[in-house]
Amino acid sequence: MIFNRSKDSVFYHTLVEAASNIVEAMQLFRQNVETLQHKEDYAEKLKDLENKGDEFTHILIRELNSTFVTPMDREDIKELAIKLDDILDGVEACASRFVYYNVEKTTPYLMQFAELLEKVAEHLQEAFIALQKREFPTIQNLVVEINLVENQADRLMRQSVGSLFEEQKDPVELIKMKELYEKLEGVTDSAEDLADVLESVVMKYA
Repeated sequence: MIFNRSKDSVFYHTLVEAASNIVEAMQLFRQNVETLQHKEDYAEKLKDLENKGDEFTHILIRELNSTFVTPMDREDIKELAIKLDDILDGVEACASRFVYYNVEKTTPYLMQFAELLEKVAEHLQEAFIALQKREFPTIQNLVVEINLVENQADRLMRQSVGSLFEEQKDPVELIKMKELYEKLEGVTDSAEDLADVLESVVMKYA
């Protein structure tokens, strides 16, 4: 495939915008878990960003349907769009659960998850900017960083869930916090899945 045609910019620009939207979502999520005092407001804001992310997905699919020659394999572009959407859906779902699970207090584990999510989002944004510039070694380095963050999140999930069974006496609290911790770790899994697609693209075109 040939890169850098004028039509290609629509795909690259939209992917970068979608990744930037995720960075904004993760920043809001981190602010939210600092106190959880305004969780309803943050849940609304994250829902707006999730809707915005859906629009980016629609743009990419529409462009795929109307473009004869694409800058990457169609399946790769589609997978990148889907995986970006999965990440945003996951963090929005966690913010919503704070509201309808009535989570009143933050925890050190929630803060650590939020920091990891913000970090992984920044890595993804850098990776899509590098993809637009065809800086493939940069993408490979960022894929390694994303995998390291996912490993950290996996360890954090085990620690956080383990602490619940040691310290939490209320079974309802245990169940809802366990699901939240596991779901947050699942968001980093989605980021790793996206990084795998980016790595596959690099192998094809580098």
